[in-house]
Amino acid sequence: MTVTRRCRRLHLITLVLVLGTLGGLLAGCGGSDVARQPVRSSCTTPGVTDTEVRAGLVFSASGPGASLLRGFRSGIDARLGVVNAEGGVNGRKIVYSWRDDATDPALNLVGSRDLVEDEGAFGIIQGPHAASGSAPYLSERGIPVVGSAGETVWANYKNMFSWHYYTSEKGSSSGWGDFVRSRGGTRAVLMGIASGDAGKKFHRQLAQSLNAAGVNTDMTFEVTASTTSFEALARQMKAAQIDTIAGVVFPNVLVKLLPAARAAGVDLRAVLIPVGYDPTLLQQVGPALSGVVTYIDFVPFELDTEAYRRLFDAVTAYAPENQAPAQESTVFGWLSADMFIRGLQAAGPCPTRQSFIDGLRKVHDYDGGGLLLQKVDFATNSGRLGDCYAFVQVSDDGSRFLPLPPTPRCGRTLP
Repeated sequence: MTVTRRCRRLHLITLVLVLGTLGGLLAGCGGSDVARQPVRSSCTTPGVTDTEVRAGLVFSASGPGASLLRGFRSGIDARLGVVNAEGGVNGRKIVYSWRDDATDPALNLVGSRDLVEDEGAFGIIQGPHAASGSAPYLSERGIPVVGSAGETVWANYKNMFSWHYYTSEKGSSSGWGDFVRSRGGTRAVLMGIASGDAGKKFHRQLAQSLNAAGVNTDMTFEVTASTTSFEALARQMKAAQIDTIAGVVFPNVLVKLLPAARAAGVDLRAVLIPVGYDPTLLQQVGPALSGVVTYIDFVPFELDTEAYRRLFDAVTAYAPENQAPAQESTVFGWLSADMFIRGLQAAGPCPTRQSFIDGLRKVHDYDGGGLLLQKVDFATNSGRLGDCYAFVQVSDDGSRFLPLPPTPRCGRTLP
């Protein structure tokens, strides 16, 4: 072999070794970049692309339930704004389209079907009032549903998730009766509106709780702000020696009933309702609601926790139209969106609707980022009546809410 040929051969071997080493270094660098990026694959699930997950939102922007949901959508926008600013879930931002069900189950079905079939929604975030309309359809299609379970239908389907169940088919909790009894209440009027099956079931379990504590519930009334004669009702309460008002009573009814009851000389020991925890409401009619107690399933705003500072900052950044974010409905919106995020995280890098459902059902320690009173086990909480609440009372001058110790106050299950 000549010197020239030998040199050429050595040059070729050297070149191969150099390129091999360089290729290994490049591959190593490339692998490091990939490891730092979210792992994604080309997913075929409806509503999922390499960059987005599309959700659907159905809630009562109008109708009888709208007044209780003024901050609901802003809570959703705030929570999604935070996660999207952080890069989304597995590199996918969450976007949504929405429909107004006008507090009508039939329209809830129409809206949900539109979002799934026309908008291609991966999953649905539901408001608390009319999900019964679409529940069978969404279950049949295997669509994940998250939100606030205001109806017993939420317990009937494995694809539906909530952090708290307000009504049950049977049984009750001693918590409400124990509270009324601690205030000296002995005779209650169960009051509300003609609110359908969910309202009737709620009143059944409320009556059971009060009766177990020795509180009489023989007197019941369905009321409306526009047609009820509150003076006549107050006289009947006085004659029956009523000392407690309980039930699904909206604040617009109480602002008429309570002055009439006081004028009639009704000695009220307790006024206990599940709605109305809204500081903006006190700015309008606070003095008329003096002494009213509301019970909630999340940490009271007045405790000023880090979780609330994060929520309020997010509302300012991503839903600035909400100038009073300390509303129950804002928290409900935030928690609903947060559950959707948690389900996507549990579903893995290429989520399917079933992996979302299976993954979220395996979450045993959900606390809403510190907003909830207790941790939730989604494997076991479906349909179980909530029995731990924070009780908050309107101050004597009607200017603020006062959390009542202890927080939380828990009852025991009544069979």
